[in-house]
Amino acid sequence: MRIIANVRGIVSTFFGPRPPRTERTEPLTRAQILALLDELPISEWRYDWDPDSLHIGPMAQDWHAAFGYGKRDTTIDTVDAQGVLIAAVQELSRRVQQLEEHHTPDTPNAPPHHRPDHPTASAPATTAPAERP
Repeated sequence: MRIIANVRGIVSTFFGPRPPRTERTEPLTRAQILALLDELPISEWRYDWDPDSLHIGPMAQDWHAAFGYGKRDTTIDTVDAQGVLIAAVQELSRRVQQLEEHHTPDTPNAPPHHRPDHPTASAPATTAPAERP
């Protein structure tokens, strides 16, 4: 990994060959990561130097308190954010697979909306977009 730019605390990285590891700690499980991510506060915010651009995401201090990744609590390293998101998606995928195995449309005890003959079985989900304050 090579740092491409470091501008006012924003770090952009290039992912190349894996750097050598010096220490391996006991990792969080995917389920633990998903639970921490689910509780992580998400905010909309603007940088002082760029008041015209609105951003969304966790505050670095909250991220660091939840996961402890990175050197300091003022930035979120992109490699850590990507790792957390991949682990959370893997956990969600595992849970969906378990649900699908237990509740297939061919299962007589499946909830009505999971059965092929139910009127909403193939109806697309519609949700109104959230309005901005």
